[in-house]
Amino acid sequence: MQSGSRGGQRRHNNNGERTDPLISVEWCRVIDHPEDGGVIVVVTEPAMHVIRLRPKQGAGLLSVGTRIYMGIDHSKRDLVQDILGFARIRDLSNSASQELPVVIQKMIEDAPDVFINQFFNRAGNLSLKMHAFELLSGVGNKKAMEMVERRGRVGWEGFPQLDADCNINAAELLAKRFVSEIEDRSLQPRLLDLLLRQGE
Repeated sequence: MQSGSRGGQRRHNNNGERTDPLISVEWCRVIDHPEDGGVIVVVTEPAMHVIRLRPKQGAGLLSVGTRIYMGIDHSKRDLVQDILGFARIRDLSNSASQELPVVIQKMIEDAPDVFINQFFNRAGNLSLKMHAFELLSGVGNKKAMEMVERRGRVGWEGFPQLDADCNINAAELLAKRFVSEIEDRSLQPRLLDLLLRQGE
């Protein structure tokens, strides 16, 4: 569960100093903006932190999935006034909770080079008995081994090929896993940390 600067959200740099994982974030996507002028709830790219933002006056109502700039260059911030901090997952509206996996799936589909190459084409065994593919909902050991066989030595070029070869919706399954990890910080192993949050 994410909350404020607590709960392990801040990492340490090589000097042992605490670093802000949001300092290098530039882009995010809206998952909830219920009223004009109200707080915007977003998920950051690529690390998928759930954040609360204060919009600029006159920004208007932002639709779910809108990609907006929230980086440190204030001259580029057309819509964002302030970063308010991490959103508490338990406090998200029903609408935001429903939209989170949809928006994350879209982020995954928009970056196939990252998720195909970094996960689906590289994933291996996590232990003697478990393959990383088994972290995906509905994928057991037999299915994971079939996927490894289908992948072969060359790997997949994109989601359409992967989905057709394995008879799955790979982006949807990966999005579900990420949402589970966002909602439950004790869930291990964490693909979010292995794939997206290294070096924060």
